[in-house]
Amino acid sequence: MKVEITDTARKSFYQIINQYSESKSSEFSKKTISIIETILKNNYIGSRYKKTPFRKFLISNLVYLFYKVDKQTLYIILFWDNKRNPIDLEIILSS
Repeated sequence: MKVEITDTARKSFYQIINQYSESKSSEFSKKTISIIETILKNNYIGSRYKKTPFRKFLISNLVYLFYKVDKQTLYIILFWDNKRNPIDLEIILSS
């Protein structure tokens, strides 16, 4: 299965790790890779997000990974910091 990371996901990932110290950002990056590998083994492990085609998986206490599976591709859609306004999440996922 192929993995594609959207520009939104890439941008949100870097915004999150830039908030961390170097060691914590390294730990977050490793955990993210591990979770993506887990999702590749079981595409439906994350919980469905409302009535959308997206699924979410908790990476750390405050960060969710949103993704979508389509045929043979895993799309990484967004890394969401739960401290942000949830209305913004709805706007991002609907675009």
